[in-house]
Amino acid sequence: MTQIATERALWDVTSGPDKIQQYMADPDAFLAPYGMSDEEKALMKEKNVKALADQGHSHMLLMLFFVAVSGGFSALPEYLGALNGPAQ
Repeated sequence: MTQIATERALWDVTSGPDKIQQYMADPDAFLAPYGMSDEEKALMKEKNVKALADQGHSHMLLMLFFVAVSGGFSALPEYLGALNGPAQ
């Protein structure tokens, strides 16, 4: 696990509308420079916040990321459901 790289990517995606658009347009290209594992990249692309949280990633960063790539704070109930879902 490359926790620092993954959390940096989570933060960078949420750093502004242009970054969100870049990520949404081509997640693979956006994540390429971060040195993340293939598993972490896949979990981010799947928005699998439960698995990322279980790996020890920041819940705050995960919430900001999920909301940013899911259309805004109206996605918060979906995030909470995903986070509190069954263990992966």
